[in-house]
Amino acid sequence: MPLTVKKLEGAKFGIDKERLSDGNGLYLRLYPSGAKRFQVQIPSEPSCKRRVWITLGDFPALSLKEARETTVWIRLQVARDWSAAKVRAALTSGTLGADHPNRTPEAATKPDVLFREVAADWFERKRHGLKNGKHIAQNWTTIETYTFPRLGHRPIREITKPEVVDTLRPIWHEKNETARRTLGRLQEIFELAELQSHIASNPARFNPQTAFGRVRRKTQHFGSLPWERMPELWQWLTAVRCDEITRQFVMLLLLSAKRTGEVRFARHCWFSELPQAVWETPAEHMKMGQSHRVPVSRQIATIVDNMAILSGGGGCLFSKPHTQSGVISENAALVLLKRFDASITGHGARASFKGWARSQGRYQRDTIEFALAHGLPPLEAAYMREDLLEERRPMMQDWADFVTGDAGVPSLRMLRTDIAPSAEVAS
Repeated sequence: MPLTVKKLEGAKFGIDKERLSDGNGLYLRLYPSGAKRFQVQIPSEPSCKRRVWITLGDFPALSLKEARETTVWIRLQVARDWSAAKVRAALTSGTLGADHPNRTPEAATKPDVLFREVAADWFERKRHGLKNGKHIAQNWTTIETYTFPRLGHRPIREITKPEVVDTLRPIWHEKNETARRTLGRLQEIFELAELQSHIASNPARFNPQTAFGRVRRKTQHFGSLPWERMPELWQWLTAVRCDEITRQFVMLLLLSAKRTGEVRFARHCWFSELPQAVWETPAEHMKMGQSHRVPVSRQIATIVDNMAILSGGGGCLFSKPHTQSGVISENAALVLLKRFDASITGHGARASFKGWARSQGRYQRDTIEFALAHGLPPLEAAYMREDLLEERRPMMQDWADFVTGDAGVPSLRMLRTDIAPSAEVAS
């Protein structure tokens, strides 16, 4: 039966057939994105064994009446031995001839969508879900640097799988991690194009090992200090001449086993009152996107008190108003630690803590993993409804006692001289 406007308006992808026939070769094609597009099927040419489809335009911008009129005109031209390419060219340019009922129809096909246009659309959608400027910049920079020179100006419907392979081949073995992430982003871009009906299949979906061969990768770990040397580091840290805010920053980094970013942006209001104090980091500042609680040891409580003296007790612990982020730089900790040992990093303190905790033989695996804010396997996470805070409290106190030893944490309230936030103080 012929189509009606009411039926076109109510048609939905996944419920109705993918193509609804109106007769005379005219169809309305439904897409997952919700688009509805008129297409005409014409007899195949001798050189083409597949069905030949000519796209007219989208409903309702192109009305059913106009689509039917254009279909009649197309079949007339085909009867006059016009090729499909010639019909498409006439529709695109608007040179339809006097026998077409509408010489400037809405049926002209849309201009080709370029890869860079879909990539920009993808980035605008994705950036809102990224947590920090570094990740936002990386997502766009890799696409712009490694794919735009070859694919950016190309119509996205013309890009083939071999082209995607050739685009990534120069960096696949040399910069494998970057290349793998770029391929993942390409898959998302082409998937968006597929949902928007610009392409029929995703050319970035393939087996990388088949395309590029096996890559020998060696895992690079963050440089960490053997846990047995942590008291030695602490003794050095309490005596070295350095910026006092940086000293307190590194101290808190070592004792909390938290990630550098989580310590940098810590705020005074995240710490509850003693004696059972808790440091709670909101979900938006955590890598796993879930809030994280840390039981506050006596030594950490002293550091927080020290920072109340240095920063005034409001806002961020490690406030640096004149920096772009408004807090202490991540490199501040790195530079100070490398003065002690050039091979270690701030993040490596987490590995030192885990090595110590496992060697004690009295702490449960889950207790250690919750201290590090690691995500549990999905099945375990489904049944774990608590964060083992009170089980972690003696462990974190034991760790702080081990690291600080007899030196403890020098309290700035005990110093006789006033300390400005940027002063250098030898404890």
